[in-house]
Parts: sequence; structure tokens; C-alpha cells
Amino acid sequence: MAGTKSGKYWVTWANTHAKNSSKVDDLEFTFKPKVKAFIKALEDGGANITIKATNRHKKRAYLFHWCWKIYLGKCKPSAPPKLIGVDIQWDHGDLGKSKAGAKEMIDGFGLAIPPNSVYPPSITSKHIGGMAIDMDITWKGTIKVKKKDGTEVSVEFKSDTSKNTVLHAIGASYGVKKLINDKPHWSFDGK
Repeated sequence: MAGTKSGKYWVTWANTHAKNSSKVDDLEFTFKPKVKAFIKALEDGGANITIKATNRHKKRAYLFHWCWKIYLGKCKPSAPPKLIGVDIQWDHGDLGKSKAGAKEMIDGFGLAIPPNSVYPPSITSKHIGGMAIDMDITWKGTIKVKKKDGTEVSVEFKSDTSKNTVLHAIGASYGVKKLINDKPHWSFDGK
């Protein structure tokens, strides 16, 4: 029996059956206090934080991974393995239609594609165990943020957080490490 073709249907399905969390409280219990402390230091310094994702369902990670790879031509639509409980038909019988279905999913999920992220969302993401957070961190000009040891550091705003090494060092002092090639992604190990 053929499954439901890839496309926006699967975004709606995942939002009901394979939800992402954007709550810090849903992070793994040893990582959660580190993230809370880092966010507090940022907010105390004047930064605005928008949390996009914390804990991710493995079925959602599967959908993220394969729609990204198919749309960007990193695999054939016939390549993804089946996942129990996700009856998706990636291959529409036409490469253009398969890519269009994958693109609908990328847009619906709000996934980062090149140049913002050059790697597919991980099928074994740190988000699945609650050991990563995707967040946008913004402010105007230069702010002062305290590292975990209390040292106050001046941080100039850069729209591309992957280039803000001062911000990375502050996060690392709390045990929240930046994945350089994925704009919103921070984790316990920087991966």
C-alpha cells in the first residue's frame, strides 16, 4: 500500500503526532539548568531570545532529515528507509514533484537550508534526547553579558551567530556550546 506523498500534509501530521517542544523545561535534566543560566545571563545583558526547538520527536527528525536531503538533491527520493508509524511516499514518480513535496515540508517546518545550514537536520539529532536547543539571540549594538564565573564580557551584535566567537565562549562557560555551521543550534557538545 502506498503512503501519503510528501508535502505540507506531513507538516500538519507532525504538528499533531510528532511534536517539537520549544520549552526549556523539556530539555534533558542535566542540560536544562545550563541553558537556563545561559539564557538568564543573555537576558540580563539585554538580549532577546526566541526559542525555536528543544526536545524533538524521532519521527519529526526523520521527516526533517529526508525532506532536506531530497530537496537539495543529496539523495534520490527512493533512498529513504521506511520508519514505522510514518507512512510517507517520498518518491512521487517524478523528480520535480518529489522535490516540490520535500520543499513544501522544508518551508512548513521552517528548516534552515544553505547558506544558513549546509548540513541536513540530523536523523540522530541531539534534540531527540533533549540535549540541544535552537534559538535566535538578538540585541542592538554592544551588550555586557556575564560568563558563568561572573566575568562580564562586551559582546557586539552579529546577525550571523556562527561568526560571534565571543558569544560562543560565553555559552561554553555555561556548558552550552555552539554548532558553528547551524545558525540557531546550541548543544551540550557543540554538535
